[in-house]
Parts: sequence; structure tokens; C-alpha cells
Amino acid sequence: MARIVALSSLVAYGHVGLRAMVPALERLGHDVVALPTVVLSSHAAYPHVAGTLVDPATLERMAAALDANGWLSSVDMVITGYLPTEAHVSVAAGLVQRIRKLSPAMRYICDPVLGDDPKGLYLPLETANPLRDELLPLADIATPNAFELAWLSNRPASSIQTAISAARTLRPPLVLATSIPAANDHLATLLVGPTSAHATSSPQRAKAPSGTGDLLTALLAGHLASGKTPPDALGHASAWLEQCLDVSTGSHDLNLAPLYASPPSPLVLLTA
Repeated sequence: MARIVALSSLVAYGHVGLRAMVPALERLGHDVVALPTVVLSSHAAYPHVAGTLVDPATLERMAAALDANGWLSSVDMVITGYLPTEAHVSVAAGLVQRIRKLSPAMRYICDPVLGDDPKGLYLPLETANPLRDELLPLADIATPNAFELAWLSNRPASSIQTAISAARTLRPPLVLATSIPAANDHLATLLVGPTSAHATSSPQRAKAPSGTGDLLTALLAGHLASGKTPPDALGHASAWLEQCLDVSTGSHDLNLAPLYASPPSPLVLLTA
């Protein structure tokens, strides 16, 4: 069992942010320390949404209390997701650095939640720029979607080959790039390292529910924390995500019921 600190959004209804990440990580047997950056009624696709930002100063005090109780000295992994303001980006960077001093071998996974096609950026540049320039370089693994990869790298990510090239310009040595256009109306999920790249592929759906990136990031992290190699973690994580998407057809929200059934066989990996 690994101890994993997760910093992201928290919703009362639905499965995005921490509500997607924590069940996946716990299903894989890990201990999760969950820190919410915002608390909302649901994700923003619904017509009525209420909630509030969690004050960055409150998050700082929570991190200090966790540290004082000795709970940050044995952290194996940190995951960051939705960070709504520049101050939250600063909190995340400070948390990563604090934990890395206590646990030098820990791995940091940055899910750079910035935007998506066709809407583009949904964070202000005052938040997106420091996320790219200050937080992302601290990461061991980044998990952008195709839009985020293109924005972060200032390169196209509209095909498997262009996405691989774009991923290798980023500072993290391992990049999980999602929703990459592939042949025959498929989307590829790429795991790109300095000298190799692996992929899974699945048919493009008319509409994917919110939270798929959060869930995939958590599943990848959980399998890595369980000792799987990055390519094996990709195959297993992608298979479970596909099952969740299959039972979520027509819904705004992910159905996590497959997490509580027997694990599926991993998807076949392609050498990209």
C-alpha cells in the first residue's frame, strides 16, 4: 500500500476531480490524503452550480498540520489536478517541494487541468502560465490531453507522431497524452518517454463524460504505485477506463461501478 497525496477539486455530485481519483486509488489498495482546491455542487456542465474556492492559506495550514502529525513523511506519490488560481499553483508547488524533502523517492504526477477542445483555455493566463513554468517542471509524470499538450509545448498534437514530438519538449521525463487523434476514428492514449512510446487505442465516442482525465490519471498512478512498469500501468489503466466509459454512455458523469468488479484484462499496447 502506498500513501498518495491528491490535490484537486471536490464535488458533491458526480465523479470528477477527487471524487474520481480517490475511489480509483483506494480500489487499488492505496491510502489517499485528499486536499480539495474547490468545493462545488457538481462540475460546470450542469446548469446550476454552487460552491467556493478553498482558501490557499487554509490549504497551507492543512498541509502544515498533516506534516506536524507525521503523515507527510512517508508519502510515495503526489498528484495535482484542478488548481483554480495562481495562489493554488503556488500551494501545489510548495507542497510538492515540502514532501520531496521528507520523501526524496516520491513521484509527482501533474495533471495540468487547463482546457480542452473546442473551448480552449478555461483558466486565466495568470494561472496557466505559472502552472506551465513553475509547477510542471517539478513533475516526474505529466498527463495532459491533446489541447493541453499543444498549449504547454507550443507545438501541434493532432496526430500520434506530432504528439510524441510535443511530449518530448516538456520537462517531465514521462508524459501520458490523452485524446490524441488516430486512424479510423480512434483516439490514442500515449505514454511517451525519452526513447520509447507506447499507446492504447479506442473508438472515438460522440461525447465523453467529465472526469475521464481525472480517472485515468488516478488509475495510472495507482498501478505505478502498486509496482507495475509504466507500459503495464498504461494497459491496465486504459482497460478500466474503457469499462467505465462503456457504462457511462449518454451520461454527463462517469459511472465508476466497474471499479468494484473484477479488474479487466489490460488493453493491448501498440509501439508508437
